[in-house]
Amino acid sequence: MNNKKVDTKKDSQTAPALVGEDLFKLPSSPSDKPHLMGNKCRSCGEMFFPSRVCCRRCSSEDMEDILFNPIGKLYSFTTIRVKPPHSIMPVPYMVGLVELEGGEKVKTLLTDCDQSSLKIGMNMELVIESIGETQEPMGSIEVGTDITGWKFRPAGGKSKLGKS
Repeated sequence: MNNKKVDTKKDSQTAPALVGEDLFKLPSSPSDKPHLMGNKCRSCGEMFFPSRVCCRRCSSEDMEDILFNPIGKLYSFTTIRVKPPHSIMPVPYMVGLVELEGGEKVKTLLTDCDQSSLKIGMNMELVIESIGETQEPMGSIEVGTDITGWKFRPAGGKSKLGKS
């Protein structure tokens, strides 16, 4: 993943750093949705996230860039209760596998839900939100920098950032 410090300052605080910014497309307007970026094999139609140089199914190198539908289906999930070393996520937190169009599955953080509200096969939507704040330096990213990345939430929910 590309952890890059955004060098604009706001109120003398460090601006959020985008994690995996080469893996998702931000909305261009408030009415647009974010999209995960991947690719598709032109020979057999297999879709991939993240993008690959060649197809794992037919080995073709004839790949085209695609944007995945921001809606997927929940394939699996669990709650993390023990904080992994160097994690910026406060425990407990939810993680899952979301199946995207074409059958590709993405490991992801889950947000705006609890374990009792989730059902395998339910629609989930992609959101771009804060993941947490750095507690120690991460390369060129300063301590206290907000890290922003992708998560999935139950479709139709409200974001913790106040946007739907």
